[in-house]
Amino acid sequence: MKKLRQFIEYLFLLLFYLFISLFPVHVGSKITGYLSMFIFMSMSLNRKKRVKNQLCKYMNLNEEESHQHAKLIYYHFGQNMAELAMMKSMLKRKYHLNYPKPPNQDNKGNIYVTAHFSNWEIVGIPISQSGQKLACVYRHISNPFIDRFVLKRRSLIYEGGCYEKFNVTAMDLVKLINNNINVALLCDMRWFGGINIEFLGHKANSMTIPAVLALRTGADIYSIKADRMTNSNYSITIDKVDIRKNKDKDNTILNITTKINNIYSSWISSNPSEWWLWNHEKWKQKDEE
Repeated sequence: MKKLRQFIEYLFLLLFYLFISLFPVHVGSKITGYLSMFIFMSMSLNRKKRVKNQLCKYMNLNEEESHQHAKLIYYHFGQNMAELAMMKSMLKRKYHLNYPKPPNQDNKGNIYVTAHFSNWEIVGIPISQSGQKLACVYRHISNPFIDRFVLKRRSLIYEGGCYEKFNVTAMDLVKLINNNINVALLCDMRWFGGINIEFLGHKANSMTIPAVLALRTGADIYSIKADRMTNSNYSITIDKVDIRKNKDKDNTILNITTKINNIYSSWISSNPSEWWLWNHEKWKQKDEE
């Protein structure tokens, strides 16, 4: 019964995808955005409440402001999903994506860190379009049919491979980097295996994998961010992260991870907070599970 239910869910997704594919990307994106906003704001009440509470606590928004931001968070999330589903069309109209030339590789891959900010699905386009190979680490979707649908579209960008985060090790990523393949990591979600440092001015468990990979491989770390413009247009920025090392390995990991957190915090604070996906309960501690 579970497989049948999952297949039916996939058929609904496929039919909806075929429907929005009749429109230009930016129109399909808006349709899915409004649908997502309606579903999450009307039916996912606990999720909506959690997001609003976090906006009030960590962005100092009042009740009305947090409600409006929550609506936009889910609207942008829906846009992202449509644009991922229509990735072939997104790549064909790449002139609507403004981005710099990616950094060169010095006989090894670079490490790219990004966050669930704006449309994180497209940030790998500058690297893949330059001819460099890029791999990503992702979290699988529980429905295997939908997971394959999504993975097929991500693979259009991540030709270096898409690796499920619970099945890939740091050594696997080290091998990729040493084989001249770039690695893209989403490092803003809650991560109990990391270190507890400030994120938006509050203590939160934070992922140390970029720092560990940089120490093991000598690879450079770059932050990469897509800023949403109008009509599914994007401006992508790539900035090198200062990763000065010292003899104290733990201190170096702390410093690099803190810098990455500070970059994320500046993205969220200096741009509309609804561009960040607030669902991750970033500040939740392990003993609160």
